[in-house]
Amino acid sequence: MYRILIVEDTIAIREEVIDILVMEGYTVFQAENGRIGFEMALKEIPDLIVSDILMPELNGFMMFKKLQKDKRTRNIPLIFLSAKGEKGDIRTGMNLGAEDYLTKPININDLVNAIENKIKKKLIIDQNIIDKTKTLSNIIQNREKELDSYSHLISHELKSSLRNVSDLLTWTQEELEETTNIGDSNSKVALMREKVEKMELLLVKLEELKNITPASFKDKMINVQMIAMQVIDRIKKPPHITITINNELPWLFTDENMVGKVFEILIQNAVDHIDKKNGFIELGYKETEKQHVFSVKDNGVGIDEKYYKKIFKMFEAIESTKSTGIGLSIVEKIISHYKGKIYVESIPNQETTFHFNFPKKNNKND
Repeated sequence: MYRILIVEDTIAIREEVIDILVMEGYTVFQAENGRIGFEMALKEIPDLIVSDILMPELNGFMMFKKLQKDKRTRNIPLIFLSAKGEKGDIRTGMNLGAEDYLTKPININDLVNAIENKIKKKLIIDQNIIDKTKTLSNIIQNREKELDSYSHLISHELKSSLRNVSDLLTWTQEELEETTNIGDSNSKVALMREKVEKMELLLVKLEELKNITPASFKDKMINVQMIAMQVIDRIKKPPHITITINNELPWLFTDENMVGKVFEILIQNAVDHIDKKNGFIELGYKETEKQHVFSVKDNGVGIDEKYYKKIFKMFEAIESTKSTGIGLSIVEKIISHYKGKIYVESIPNQETTFHFNFPKKNNKND
């Protein structure tokens, strides 16, 4: 049962309150002044304190101030008992943070109702703290798992690339010792340069992924059409590839940099995988009752259905020497922040379309 501390110097009032609360099923502790009340609160950590104001040794206000300074007792609700007409004392107590006050002589129903209400309020607050603590703990655990996963994957990828560079160096050295034809050696040097560039890009992408945290999102009203056009202008693409926006893109309440990063990664990914003489990339948009739905379509190499989910995992690149296998993980992380989803549809050797959405209920523009 709930535990209540009664701090009152008048024995008759103290015993009357104790009798009432015991009959109501509470576990009750008592103290005859503020000093003892403070010590008792530290020892028992009650769910609620009912205290007189004017008491010897340490009055109710001073006791309450001391309780608020101690992290063990600062959140215990307190009800002051006040004589009629002591409005100044009541105001002081409420300013200190007291939950309520009752006037003497005490009305039994008022006392029981006040205590029940304050206990219920404390339970709600305590449950909110527990829920928030669990949520925070889950976030921390997930972050730790991510970091462990990243650490393992980074180690594997970098070691693999370094082994490749080391092997190429060994082969190149052996060829230079055996022949004067440096053609093969030059090709191996080019491969080594490519491996090094991939490692550098890998570290850049990992830094981007690491920096995507809830605190990094700075939402405001943005023109998605303008953001997409700016990204298209920045993308380095060969002249045989055209990029078009089929529908006017909307205004959304999102983070400008994050949305730009989503388009940049998806468009660059499309450019890297187009193998046709006349390549195209199309950005699309449609609005449904509950969602803003975007798409990025290309006529590249396509993706086999068995890789549809795999490509969004870390370092899962499909037959590409340019990809780090991190880009789509970044995209999914950004979209997930807004409680959206991303998925892919593809016909191998013909076309690929990435669809992603932003739920309207999470957007202040709707």
